[in-house]
Amino acid sequence: MKPIFSHSLILVCLSAWTPVIPQNPVTLPPAGLTDGAIQNRFVYYGDAEKTYEKLFLSLDTLVMKGEGNLNFVHIGDSHIQAGFLPEQMRQDFSSFISSGCGSRGLIFPYRIAKTNNPTDYFVKFTGNWEYCRNVEVKKNCSLGLTGILVKTRDTVSGMTFHFRETATFRDFNFIRIYHDTLDTTFLLDFPGLEGKYRVLLPLHDGFTDYAFDSFQDSLKIRIIKKDTLNKYFTLYGIDFETGDPGISYSSVGINGAEVTSFLRCDRLNEQLNRMKPDWIVISLGTNDAYALTFDKNQFTLDYLMLIRAIRKACPGIPVVLTVPGDSFRRRRYDNLNIPSVREAIVQVATETDCAVWDFYSLMGGAKSILHWHKAGLVARDKLHFSKQGYVIQADLLFGAFLDAYTSFIDKTTQIH
Repeated sequence: MKPIFSHSLILVCLSAWTPVIPQNPVTLPPAGLTDGAIQNRFVYYGDAEKTYEKLFLSLDTLVMKGEGNLNFVHIGDSHIQAGFLPEQMRQDFSSFISSGCGSRGLIFPYRIAKTNNPTDYFVKFTGNWEYCRNVEVKKNCSLGLTGILVKTRDTVSGMTFHFRETATFRDFNFIRIYHDTLDTTFLLDFPGLEGKYRVLLPLHDGFTDYAFDSFQDSLKIRIIKKDTLNKYFTLYGIDFETGDPGISYSSVGINGAEVTSFLRCDRLNEQLNRMKPDWIVISLGTNDAYALTFDKNQFTLDYLMLIRAIRKACPGIPVVLTVPGDSFRRRRYDNLNIPSVREAIVQVATETDCAVWDFYSLMGGAKSILHWHKAGLVARDKLHFSKQGYVIQADLLFGAFLDAYTSFIDKTTQIH
């Protein structure tokens, strides 16, 4: 998605740019916490390395000249829904490129669906809402990229988004609301808005674009039902953008999600194509591996189906598959399925030209979760991480990305 540009913010961002190679903003994990014999890097399989060339050239233009926008999408489970890891990735990219220049990207009002919200924004709402998530197999609903929806048929309802002061990206002057086909049944407006807004034409089936004449850091949406027909307003997510040079890092995670959960999202490809991502990160497999009876062959087939669908929606886009970290079942049983998940992910990457980031091996392999737990970086369940644990994981992932980028630039420089 290429939103409109605000010349005032672009000037601010460009004035902060200096044409020098920035320093890596990440901090290293405590000594001995990761396996020193394992390199923190992306491993390319098939023709994956070729898919990264355009991304790295565009990133180099952004870093050196302050020109262009890059749109990143991170798909995952509860590790992503919590928001700590994606928010640290935003901070790392912002610090590396130019502090404060970029956009928040796609978000969802998880609180309306009675589940936890990411940490960088909070949501209030009014009205009676129903919800559906891709992990609820008994519900029959049409889902999109976020893997979740909320819907209402109240006469008047609404929601308010507030970005926290500590959020990496807070300001926006453009939003895209993903919804079911709108007709004259519902009217959306933004009470209390600073300035004016306009609907961007042409109108589209499945989303509406709005441009604001001044920057906002919060948004109140009012949904008014204009007739008595028994229809729903359905929301799939909202993309918050600025149009200034930088990156937009969207994260879509659902607690308990498996690979098959996103295969249930029949509108995922349509909405992912609308997002026009420049890089896709997929962090799945933790919940698949948690089952006592893990079918490696079926997991591989399901993952292949998902990646091929994503490749069809976004041909040629670079993708990295992350291997889940080590974990325990019920706090005390070592999860022996994760090595099989790792093998399956490598097979999928080989057949679909993806890169792999092997967090499992990097953090130390089997039972390494105990060392991370002792260091205070893992929750009591020995499955999820603490905030600082996710920060370290994000810093490692960013470091691997940066290594791949600098290696490409070094090769390109030598050729020329």
